[in-house]
Amino acid sequence: MTFRKTTVDYDMLILVGIGPKADLALERFLDGHKQKKPLIFRCEEVLVWDPYGSLARSILSALMRYSAIQEIWILGYKSEQDSTFSILSENADKRTASTATYLISHLSGLSEDRWFHVPSDESSGAWKTAHLLQNHPLLPRPVKVNVALLDNQDHLIVQE
Repeated sequence: MTFRKTTVDYDMLILVGIGPKADLALERFLDGHKQKKPLIFRCEEVLVWDPYGSLARSILSALMRYSAIQEIWILGYKSEQDSTFSILSENADKRTASTATYLISHLSGLSEDRWFHVPSDESSGAWKTAHLLQNHPLLPRPVKVNVALLDNQDHLIVQE
């Protein structure tokens, strides 16, 4: 089997979550940008915690590889409730939970509460990520970072 190498001239990078609301935000956004060629990064949470972590590195690497990308869009949605859910299973045994808690607090530099609890409202994470990327010393300067949020009535609010 041979593979044909194709070159895509991506002109925007989109960071979007996973799930029905994220899918709707992406669909609404792409409907308004039909002439664009987006490189889409999907992740559970649109919050980039670590400016030098793997997600930030992947974004910066894509910007270097695809020099035609001049804008980054972070898509999220507002939730009616500001709740979180825990990724630490209630069924996890105490030894596993204790070990994970120790490793997270000592290796990531984050509190266990911040690491284990994922917010259901992506709007705050989207803004924090936009701020982090806009001020990142390795972000090429002509690249613009924008946020678009799906509101409670499923309207996409674009905020450049």
